[in-house]
Order: sequence, then structure tokens, then C-alpha cells
Amino acid sequence: MTFIPVSEILTKIVQNVLSKCVKPKLIPKMDFTEGVPKEYSTMVVVPSILKDADDVRKVFERLEVYYLANKSENIYCTALGDPSTGTKSKEDKDEGLLNEGLYQVKRLNEKYGKNIFGFAYRKRVWNDGEKCYMGWERKRGLLTEISNFLLDKRSKNSFLVNTLEKENLDIKYIITLDADTELTLNSGIELIEAMAHILNTPIVKDKIVISGYGIMQPRVGINLEESKKSVFAEIFAGSGGVDSYTNAISDTYQDNFGEGIYTGKGIYDLAVFCECLKDKIPENTVLSHDLLEGSYLRCGLASDIMLLDGYPKSYLAYLSRLERWIRGDYQITPWLARKSGLNKLSKFKILDNIRRSLIEITAILNVILLLCFKAFFGERISIPLTITLLSIVISSVLEFINYIVFRKENIKRQKRFSKSIDGLLGAFYRGSISIMVLPSLAYISLKAIVKTIYRMKKSKEHLLEWTTSEEAERLSKNSVSTLYSKMFANVLIGIFIAFLTFSMNMHIFAKGLILDLAFLWFLAPLLMWEISKESVKPKALKKLSFDEISYIKNIAEKTWNFFLENMNKEESFLPPDNFQESRREKIVSRTSSTNIGLRTFNNSFCI
Repeated sequence: MTFIPVSEILTKIVQNVLSKCVKPKLIPKMDFTEGVPKEYSTMVVVPSILKDADDVRKVFERLEVYYLANKSENIYCTALGDPSTGTKSKEDKDEGLLNEGLYQVKRLNEKYGKNIFGFAYRKRVWNDGEKCYMGWERKRGLLTEISNFLLDKRSKNSFLVNTLEKENLDIKYIITLDADTELTLNSGIELIEAMAHILNTPIVKDKIVISGYGIMQPRVGINLEESKKSVFAEIFAGSGGVDSYTNAISDTYQDNFGEGIYTGKGIYDLAVFCECLKDKIPENTVLSHDLLEGSYLRCGLASDIMLLDGYPKSYLAYLSRLERWIRGDYQITPWLARKSGLNKLSKFKILDNIRRSLIEITAILNVILLLCFKAFFGERISIPLTITLLSIVISSVLEFINYIVFRKENIKRQKRFSKSIDGLLGAFYRGSISIMVLPSLAYISLKAIVKTIYRMKKSKEHLLEWTTSEEAERLSKNSVSTLYSKMFANVLIGIFIAFLTFSMNMHIFAKGLILDLAFLWFLAPLLMWEISKESVKPKALKKLSFDEISYIKNIAEKTWNFFLENMNKEESFLPPDNFQESRREKIVSRTSSTNIGLRTFNNSFCI
């Protein structure tokens, strides 16, 4: 039973050592600062489950920001709508949703004077496994059908509305984002630059990319606002936002094997995607398809390009996401046995996901069994018990070691106007909470594994069961009673271990530590309820001193003057007949870029 805990400790240590010894590998890029060439035309898509007109508006608001942040010729933006599940093929709410989508496309295309924005909304089809009408194969089906359509204009009958039918588009790449993912300033253009480089050109053999990259994954950080929604998010999401001074970061797979892990947000070659994934994944079998797509198309990790993602604000929403991930990991285990064509590294990635899903389960079983051995046989358990608990907090321990060993001298702490739970304090909190919620994590993992195996082997139903992150947040009722009912494993195991410890003859110090652990498990639901509360933003301006306000105003003035002076310098070289139009374009582009930066600054300032 100690194999999994030991493997986790060794894996983390090896990864940490490699990150210090192996230099991060930068993926080469082209230079498209003058604009994306037509032969590399790219479409940014946001696959989303749309439930009403308000959802449609939110998606197009995001798309407009993405366009302004990555303004270039030959970049297009499309909202891909998947219908919510229903009892019939067409619901009454669909009409208002479709009208809103068509209105938003018309409004934005007229606003910018180009046919940049598009909208596609799929039909519902009956799914016997899910016992409802839904979009075929959910997100995977949506991307497959729009990709096939863009490549050779097939799959027309799959959509209730598809404004792209009217366009003569020759798309080379697709950038796909989740509904809560942000395409940051110039990150879309940088992804195109990376895919377009000749050294990254995908070479396909037997419908598998063997050289180059057919798909590319950027580094994914946490949105600044999302990281401040609750104390729970602050602890586990880190400081959030974009660090302009961070270049490439270390990644074990990319730096040592030349491949990364695809997590569903990135850019792919349209033709290669359709060729390599055709008929590779049977219907109604796979929930999480990202790892398989990254394996067949050979995923590259561009760690110097960063997107921003959301993060669960409550512990219950986190548990919901974790269960979904584990179910998805186990549903692709058949690719380990079958002659799938996957290389050994891809199969190792699948196995490693399975190994990680067993860490909490084996840890809690180890604790219970070791205490039973101590109670009935008087065996020494200090070493295996320490190893077991260390496997849960090994990441935090390595953070402490890195801080002590690799700390640079004469480095002052960064000045901030908002409190942030990071560094050593964040590592301590994460390690402590990981121990406190261990029983509930073990129960959720075990539940997800058993449920998935039963569905795969017996019922063959609900393999595509899916709850969006927004819906998970909405359904996760944060109350003390709900937390205790969802984390009942903490209470039961805490009481059992306390009772077992009282009956044992052991050193008073050791007995006190185990009883403290049992007590913490019993109190964990109360703590998770407290830190999952939504944070209320105070009016930070009233809390600042006169010197701090002066400092902020000075920074704002310098920032504004920088853009103003550079705009005047560039305009002085323009011919008179192009002056007004070019000035308007520059103001629109700079204003949008500045607004993105100011919005991020304002969020950090007001929290």
C-alpha cells in the first residue's frame, strides 16, 4: 500500500530536480508583428453550452475583447453554441437564443466594417446513453463538426444556424478556448507564430503526428479576478494574473521529451486535426478527449505564451471538477491495451493520471491500516505513516526547500496594494488543507472510479455526463450542513481513528498527534465552509494613505504619457491622406489594449 505514496514523493522530487537541471525549451516562432499572413488564417472559437440569450451576449463580449487584444488581418472569431440537454430536439428558448446570436454577429461585423465574427449553433440529437436530446459528442463533437465544415464544407446539416456558410474562408489554424478562458494581449498571434514556424510543421505517418506539432498548448494561469473570489481560490490559485517578466517555465514532458500535455485550450492545425482524429474515438465513450487529441496530434507546450483561466471559488465546486476529471481519465484507459498507435510516452501520461487518482485513496487506507496494526499487533508505524502523510504535502515541502536553498540575496519583497496568499504562507496553507480534506478527497476519488468502471463495463450509460464550471458553482450550495453532508467521510474516519487511538498503548506525544489529526478532520468541513465564502471587495481607495494615492497617480500619469508620446512619434511619419484613418485605428487598438491592462490593474487595486 505504500507504493503509490512513495511513487508520488519520488515523482515530485525528480520533477523538481529536472526543473533545476534542464533549461526550459523555447518553441521557435515566426514574426507576424506586421499582421498574420493569409496562408495562416486562423479562427478563434469558444465552444459553449448556451442556455439563453444572456449566455450568447457574454460569449460575444469575450470574443470582441479577444479580437481587440489580438487585432490582425486574417484572424476571425466565432461563437460555437452547443444546446443544453432537453426532452425534444428543439426547445422553445432556442429561437430567442438564435436571434441574439445573429444580432450580435451583425452588430460586431458592422461595428468593425469586416466579416470577422461568426455564430454556429448545433442541433440536438437523441443520445441513447444519456437518455436525452443533446449536441452530438458534446465539445468533441462540436469541434469535430465545425472543423470538418471549415475544411471541406461538410456537416452543414448539424447546425440550426451557421453564419460561416456565407463566408469563403480558407482557415489554416483553430484556436479553441473554454468559456472561462481569456485570450490575453497578443497571445493569439504568438500561438499562430509558433505553429507557423517550419521546425514545428507536423509530419503525419499512419494518421499520427510523428514530428513537429499538430496542436499546441500555451501555459495557463489563473484570472486575477477569479483568484480573489474567495480565500479558497486565493490559497490554491496563487496570486493570479499575468507576470510580464516571466518567460518560459520548466515542464518535465516538454523539456525532456519534446511533448507537452494538451488540456483543451490551444491552437491546432485544421487539416491535421481532421486527418488524425477521424474515426479514432468511438461514440459515447470518452468524456475527456484532450489527452487523446494531444497524443495523436503531438502536443507542444509553448510555456512562454500565457492564457488566463478560471478557478473554482468553493471547495464543493472543486470536488465536482475533480470527480469529472477522474471519470474522464478512466474512460481513456482502453487506449492502454488496444493497438491505438499511441507512443509509450502518451500511454505513460494516461497511467500517471490513474496513479495520481489513487494517491488520496491509498493514503487514507494506509493511515487506517497502520493504526489497526498498531492497535492489534503493536507494530511500529512511525516511518510508513510519515511517508504516507508526506506524499500528500510533498509539493509544499519542496516549495519550502526551494525557498531556503535557491533564495536569491538582496531581493526585496514586491510591493502590493492587495493582500495575497502566496509564497511560504501559501505553501503552508495548501499543505495543511490537503491533510485536513484527505478523507473527503479519497471518497470523491473512489466514488468517481467506481462509478466510471460500472458505467463502462455494465450500464454503458451517462459516460458523457457533464457539468460546466459555471453550473457547478451555481449548484454548490455553500453552507455548513452541505459541507458536512458532502464531507461525511471526514467525520466518520475522524471518529473511528480517535476511538482507535484511545484504545492503543502508545507514547503520549504520538497519541496526541493522531488525536489532533482526527480532530482536524472533524473540523475540516467547517473550515472549508468559511474559506469558500465569496470575498467582498472593500473600497480600497478609502484605506490608502496620501503617499500611496500619490504613488498610484504618478504611475497612471507615466503610463498615459508613454502611450501618448509613442502615438505622436508614429503619426509624425504618416502621409497626410492616411493620417485620420491610421490615427483612428491606432487609438482603437491602443485604447483596447490599455483598457485590458487597466482593468487588470484596477482589479488588483480594488481588492
